[in-house]
Amino acid sequence: MPKPPISNLEYSEKELASFFYLADEMFGIDFRDWYRAGEWTERYRCYSLTFYRNIISNVGMSRMTLMTDGTAREAYQIGTVMTDEDRQGLGLATRIFKHVFKQHDADGLPYFLACDEGVEPFYEQQGFSVQLEPELFVSVSGSAGPLERVDVDAEQWRRFKLESLPFSPRLYATDDMHIWMFHYYQGMNKDVYRFDDVHVIYLIEGTRLKLFAVLSSRPVDMRDVVARLSFEGITEIVFEFTPELDGVEQRPSRDGQWMIRMNEEQLFPEGCRFPSLSKA
Repeated sequence: MPKPPISNLEYSEKELASFFYLADEMFGIDFRDWYRAGEWTERYRCYSLTFYRNIISNVGMSRMTLMTDGTAREAYQIGTVMTDEDRQGLGLATRIFKHVFKQHDADGLPYFLACDEGVEPFYEQQGFSVQLEPELFVSVSGSAGPLERVDVDAEQWRRFKLESLPFSPRLYATDDMHIWMFHYYQGMNKDVYRFDDVHVIYLIEGTRLKLFAVLSSRPVDMRDVVARLSFEGITEIVFEFTPELDGVEQRPSRDGQWMIRMNEEQLFPEGCRFPSLSKA
């Protein structure tokens, strides 16, 4: 009889090391600094199949609270779905999903995950369905001056989450500090800038500016943010969250789609974008 999956609570040092190795091999993601900093909390649970104490397949899940148009709802976000390259196609991840659902369906919570293009059929076999998510953007033409880049340590990054108002009031997550800190250890703290008492996180890709967060303990007019970020050569600002701003345009997302497993058909409000800094 095949061995059942184990949780990360049962990992030995060897299994933990093999988890780090497999994540690096599959996604180029290094979990070690995040783990050593104590950010792998009870909110993030992994279920893994092992072979001689080496992890060969894994499904991770984060329990969090979604705020959708002012309504709180707990949910499980699935992430770190990975199988050793030599063992793909053997149904290992499906075995883990069956175990996860057996363990957690009684909670009555929806599951959701970010799905790369082309693998939707696999998740549909696990009972998920596609929920389309738009890319949100505004076209700009300006010559705003450069902003001051800010060096941010882990404690300041944490305070941003704790002390700032939700920058995506229609759709955001709470109880997701472990994911917020994960993005810190993946280098997003190098992309923090400031104007007045407001901090913004953005990346520039050619003529596109991708805005990830607007951080302030006071309400901020998003029109002012757009004006401040309309640098020379930038033709559009793409929002990695749902901004409170008139005139935002929509188009099909370039980042794959969300998939959900729940009794109802809709988890996120229509036309909203889930904040990328809460994405596992």
